[in-house]
Amino acid sequence: MMWKTKEFTELTLEELFEIYRVRSEVFVEEQHIVYADPDENDKKAIHIFETDGRNINAYARIFKDHNHITFGRVLTTKKVRGTGKGKKLLEKILNVINQYFPNTRIEIDAQAYAVGYYEKSGFKVTSEPFIEAGINHIKMEYQM
Repeated sequence: MMWKTKEFTELTLEELFEIYRVRSEVFVEEQHIVYADPDENDKKAIHIFETDGRNINAYARIFKDHNHITFGRVLTTKKVRGTGKGKKLLEKILNVINQYFPNTRIEIDAQAYAVGYYEKSGFKVTSEPFIEAGINHIKMEYQM
């Protein structure tokens, strides 16, 4: 298993295809979310992913949004869920943010079911639930 951190222009065509494939698999096929993907944020994002040599098992993207850093499209595939891969992914996300954007506020729109996952790593709820792409979300901020 190998972790990779790449800006959009550094991605190979195969990596980009695999990112879009796995995002579609998790968000469209499994969660039945209808949304614009890919979007313009992909071009300005730092992409973090783990592969087994061919397939992506865990993925997220990080980008600057106005006066803060955000991340999204956070996923693990069915194959690795329940193995601690999600916790490792969030650690990687926070390390990359600290490396690329030190001392910058982190704010995310978390799917409501995942609030506990983020709270375990120091995120705090900062809004009431709201609907985004047909799914309940909650704004959260990282407490450094």
